[in-house]
Amino acid sequence: MNINQVMVSEVASCTAQTSLQDIAMLMWNNDCGAIPLVDGEEHPVGIITDRDIAMGAAMQHKPLWELRGEDISRDRELFCCRPDDSIQKALQLMEEHEVRRLPVVNQYNQLCGMVSLGDIVSFTGAGKAKKAADKQISPMETMEFLRHISAHHPSHKAAAAL
Repeated sequence: MNINQVMVSEVASCTAQTSLQDIAMLMWNNDCGAIPLVDGEEHPVGIITDRDIAMGAAMQHKPLWELRGEDISRDRELFCCRPDDSIQKALQLMEEHEVRRLPVVNQYNQLCGMVSLGDIVSFTGAGKAKKAADKQISPMETMEFLRHISAHHPSHKAAAAL
C-alpha cells in the first residue's frame, strides 16, 4: 500500500515569512495541526506544527504576530516522502526522525500532499472483511511505530548534557 492511498491531497501551505499568528489561523480554518512552508515554486522548505507555535512564542518571549515561520523552522531538517512510497517506508522515516507528519512531494519536489501518523492509523485495519493477504500493514506494526514515535524523548537540555 502506498502513501497516495492515505495522504491528504488538499493541503494548506504558506511561505516561511508568514507570521505564526497567520499560520495558527490556517491551522484553525483547515482543521489541521501542521502547515508546510513552501517557496515560490511550491517546494517544501519547512513545516510548522501547533506545538512549534506554542513553544516558539514561549521560548522567544514574543507575540505570534512578531514571529515568522522561518524563526521556528530555520535550523530543522525537513523530511518528505513521495506518493508512490510505501506506508512502511513513511513509517520508518517518521520513526527514525521522530516526526508525526510528512509533506508529500511529486517528481518535481513540489508539495502535493501530507501524510500523518493519524492518517495511517485511521487506515490501518480498514476493510477487515478483506483477505489477510491484502493488508500491507498490520495494526500491530502500526502500533509499534506509534509507540516509538509517541514515547517521551529526552529534553533538549538533558540531551545536550549527555
